[in-house]
Amino acid sequence: MGLMNKLRDKTHIILIILIIAFLATIVFEWGMDYLGLRGGQITELGSVNGQEIKFADFESQVNFAIDQQRQQTGEDPDENVVKMIRDQVWEQMVSQILAEQEIKRLGITVTNQEILNWVYNSPQTLPDVIKRNFIDSTGQFNMAVYQQALTTKTPEVTKFWAQVEEYLKQTLLSQKLQSVITGTVRVTESEVMQKFKDENIKASFEFVFLDPNTVLDNQIQVSDEDLKNYYENHKDEFKREQSAKLKYVLFSDAATMEDTIYTEKMLKAFAKDLKNLKADDSTTYGVVNDNSLTKFSNTFVKPNEIASEVAAFLFSASKDSISDVIKASDGFHLVRLLDTKEGTETFSNAQHILVNFGTDTNAAKTKAEQIAQRLRGGEDFVKLAAENSDDPSNKFKGGDLGWFGKGAMVKEFEDAVTAAAIGEIVGPVKSQFGYHIIRVKGRQSKEFKFADIKSIAKASTKTKDAARKRAEDFSFVSKKGNLEEEATKLGLQVVDIPNYITKGAFVPGAGQNTSVTKFALGEDKGAVSDPMKIQTGYAVYLITDKFPEGHYSFDELKVQQLPLLVKTEKKLDLLKQQAIDLKGKIQGGDINTLKNINPQLVIQKADTVTVALPSPMIGADFDFANAVYKLQNGQISEPIRTSRGYYIVQMRNITGFDQNIYQAQYETIKAALVTQKKQTIVQDWLAELKDKAVIVDNRDMMYR
Repeated sequence: MGLMNKLRDKTHIILIILIIAFLATIVFEWGMDYLGLRGGQITELGSVNGQEIKFADFESQVNFAIDQQRQQTGEDPDENVVKMIRDQVWEQMVSQILAEQEIKRLGITVTNQEILNWVYNSPQTLPDVIKRNFIDSTGQFNMAVYQQALTTKTPEVTKFWAQVEEYLKQTLLSQKLQSVITGTVRVTESEVMQKFKDENIKASFEFVFLDPNTVLDNQIQVSDEDLKNYYENHKDEFKREQSAKLKYVLFSDAATMEDTIYTEKMLKAFAKDLKNLKADDSTTYGVVNDNSLTKFSNTFVKPNEIASEVAAFLFSASKDSISDVIKASDGFHLVRLLDTKEGTETFSNAQHILVNFGTDTNAAKTKAEQIAQRLRGGEDFVKLAAENSDDPSNKFKGGDLGWFGKGAMVKEFEDAVTAAAIGEIVGPVKSQFGYHIIRVKGRQSKEFKFADIKSIAKASTKTKDAARKRAEDFSFVSKKGNLEEEATKLGLQVVDIPNYITKGAFVPGAGQNTSVTKFALGEDKGAVSDPMKIQTGYAVYLITDKFPEGHYSFDELKVQQLPLLVKTEKKLDLLKQQAIDLKGKIQGGDINTLKNINPQLVIQKADTVTVALPSPMIGADFDFANAVYKLQNGQISEPIRTSRGYYIVQMRNITGFDQNIYQAQYETIKAALVTQKKQTIVQDWLAELKDKAVIVDNRDMMYR
């Protein structure tokens, strides 16, 4: 391929919104001016320290990101994904502007000579996005082609180098800013050694765990004075940010029956096109690939990989039959059976009713036996499943489990299904989940090749507009009156959000929604919001209380949190004495002798664990690790207090410190720690900039 063609093919790599990953955690977007993305509409979406963020710029980047998402998934992103993309782009643009402002404030510059030195003297160190333009067929950087490109003066190549120059300028600015921010990062030898020990020193030990939950509440007396003393001594643990309490009324914009009927009609319209599909002609696949949530695979599919409602059609259909619209648990399907074959694996189709053990296993078994007897007497399985099954995933589908193969179910269930005749009522069968009453509906080894146009009912623009209009009307009257009273008049549910809303908090029903938190923290108690778009529709919020930054008051904590904390503290104090007594009763230096004192005492084992990869029975705990990894082989620890309870540990085997391995890994560990520290510093630096910045965010006015 000639140089000009190669450059023409590769130019698109540069002609994008340039994104430089800053220490793999912070994204700064550069080079927008020379790409012609700034300008356009003058509508102000927001600003950062007075610097405007224009709606047109924001939309350009959002649309670019949406296109990338679409290319990756092959589907149009839904509203929730689009909102997530908008949030990410917003954060990137704010970060970019703050970085540019800091570069200007710090006087960071890049000279033409620095760029020329890089291009002419160190081409092998250029970013990959540039170097890959000059990679030959062997995968090597071709210096001859590179030198030729430097001396070529055609308009196309000249434009290419102008873009490279701007890219390198922004890259160098980024690197210099990074150096300023992280220039003081140092890693000591003791930090490297501790990291090595945490990852490489392996321990195997036995332990006894004393759980505060084993101490009954009636053994503990908690007075008001205890609560007050605990509150005062731990006051720093009860800090809170500025926060608010909210209630809201939701106006769902989910698909209506009208939307569902429309979806079914649209699917039915493809029946004629589906009839013309030929498995061996890719030009006819388009009817599926262009209109279905699933692509045409032209392969045989096992029944356990198919929605049970679709499988039911396929088992009963003849070759080339086209179904009516099938309403399945995962959406609507229009299916054409192309071929059937016998597979090598047998699959079963069964339904079940599950009775959990609850607090009385015998009572659960009796209930399951009664249900089985009623089924054998001819009562309807679907009805009894809906009334009695403790399996919420299928109780309202008649307990239908679909098609499943060997190993898909727990052994007891699988054995019962394998031994049962078709249509037989089996059970109760006991498993770890409870008692099952089972009916095997079918057993097959067929596999199917089929075309499937799958769709889900989506809310139409009309449906969404109607929901928004209802929310707008409700917000209008609630601002003039009382939200809760208006909701009662209209028979609407008022949802009380139990947790406090703080900056960046997860809002139940809305996620990390900046519009909701902006309203909650920016308005006064009693304020009613405009409608806000959340995952399931439009919400109108009421601020029921506001709290300034500071500490939670004693009165707020004394009813629920403080009693639990004080009880746990007192239980731990009781366990301390129990642990001391147990330690004193160990005989012959063997922790297992405690079983002679108390046969119900459990001696647990942890094999070949490290501080970095602790035993899942214990988890990561500094106090525990700090005590245990100092023990010698055979040594028994003093009682170790942790937030979970008390431990007594006997070390069985702990590896030593290997100087040779340490020296071999030293530089790698040090580099990883440096990177980790730099990431933390950059994150903290950017967070501090954002906290201090005056950021105006009007997205909630643009997107509703």
